[in-house]
Amino acid sequence: MSDLFNKNYYIDLDVIVEKCKTDTTTKDEDGKDVLEINIFKYEIIKMMIDRVINEIDDYEDEEIDIFQKEKSSSTSYKLAFNTLLKHDIIIEETE
Repeated sequence: MSDLFNKNYYIDLDVIVEKCKTDTTTKDEDGKDVLEINIFKYEIIKMMIDRVINEIDDYEDEEIDIFQKEKSSSTSYKLAFNTLLKHDIIIEETE
């Protein structure tokens, strides 16, 4: 697990499914229930996760101290990270 701002975080995949569910199901061609998701929410979450991961990858190659890393983070990264954290999609690992 990668260290970010002196803490470890992970993405809770089950929460993504819960956040995107429409609470309706349909039947597929075999008659089995299929879960429907809100594609708009899914795509937004996907883009935010991508934004966070790309920002972290950019900094892993550089030797920057923690305070400089936080200051130089882009607004889009901060917004994506904080939104995912607020909605419990990114979880801080507790020991």
